[in-house]
Amino acid sequence: MKSYISFILLVVVSFSSCKKEEDTTEPLRDVGEQYVADDLAINTYLNSHTYNYADFESDSTLSLEDIKIDTLAGDNVGMKSLKELSTSKTIKVPLNDGTVVDHKLYYLEVREGLGEQPSKADSTYVTYKGELLNGRVFDQRIAPIWMDLTGVIRGFREGMPYFKTGTYTVNEDNTVDFSGFGMGIIFLPSGIGYFSQANGSIPAYSPLIFKIGLYTYKITDHDGDGIPSSLEYDPDEDGVLNDTDGDGTPDYADKDS
Repeated sequence: MKSYISFILLVVVSFSSCKKEEDTTEPLRDVGEQYVADDLAINTYLNSHTYNYADFESDSTLSLEDIKIDTLAGDNVGMKSLKELSTSKTIKVPLNDGTVVDHKLYYLEVREGLGEQPSKADSTYVTYKGELLNGRVFDQRIAPIWMDLTGVIRGFREGMPYFKTGTYTVNEDNTVDFSGFGMGIIFLPSGIGYFSQANGSIPAYSPLIFKIGLYTYKITDHDGDGIPSSLEYDPDEDGVLNDTDGDGTPDYADKDS
C-alpha cells in the first residue's frame, strides 16, 4: 500500500511539473504590437548609427566586406545617420483573421549599380551578410550564390528590387569578373523576417539587417507557362499570392492558371 501511494504521488508530482513547465511557454505575440516594438528598435538603431559612406564615394572598387556600420560617436559625430541615408517602404502583412498590419522596411543604397533591378520573384546572384541589431553575424556568403527570391524570407525578397546589378566579362579560362554591381543594406522587422520562430542563432522576434551585393539576376518563369513569375506572383502587392483558379497553387507556380 505504501508503495502504491508513493507511486501515485510521483505521478501527480511529475504531471504537475510538466504542466507548470508547459504554462511557462511564451504565448504567440500580437503581430501589430510586435511591429511597433520592432520599428522603435530599428529607428533607434538607425538614428544612432552611420556607415563609412565617404569611402564608397571615392573608391568604386570597395566590396561588401568594406561596409562598416558604427555608432554616431567620437570621430563619427557630424556624419549622416543611417536614418537620414535610408528610405522606407510599407509592406502589407495579411493576418489569418483578414486584417492587415503595415510593416516598414528600410533600405539604403551604398552603390547604385550599373545594370537592372530584379523583381521579387526572380533568381538573383548575390553576396550578403546578415546581422542582428546588436552586431552579431548570423549568416554570410562572401562568394556569390544564386537565390530564388520566392524561397527566402519576405523582408529580403521585398528589399532586393531596390538594388541594381553590375556588368561582367567572361575570361578565356571561363572565370567571370563582375564590376559596378549594386550594394546596399536593408533593415526589416521580425514580421517580415522569422517572427516567432528562432532560426539558428537568430532569436525569435528579431529585427534583422542584411548587407547585400547584387551581381546579376535571371528572369524566372517557375511554371514554364511563358509568363514571367514577376507578373503572376503578387502584382497588387497585398501580400497574398495570386491563385486565379483557386486550386491552392499560386499562379506563378501553376501552369494551369
